[in-house]
Amino acid sequence: MVGVSSDSQQANDRFRKSLDLPYPLVGDKGGRIARAYGVRWPIIGLARRGSFLVGRDRKLRAAFLSERDAEAHVTKALEAARALSR
Repeated sequence: MVGVSSDSQQANDRFRKSLDLPYPLVGDKGGRIARAYGVRWPIIGLARRGSFLVGRDRKLRAAFLSERDAEAHVTKALEAARALSR
């Protein structure tokens, strides 16, 4: 698992440390990753909240976008990972 945010790398490092997260957070200040995954709002240019499951073969296996339901990202990602592991 890797978290990506449009915040700076320094801000992500502080946030990760403050919550003692067991996975890396990557700063995407220029929006390159957000553009690659198609999560930039076209008009305002901000990144949408998205969760993506990428297989070992580097192919996208599942995607979920929702600005309002952060918990659903966890649920959907786990469901997709379990389905793929069968």
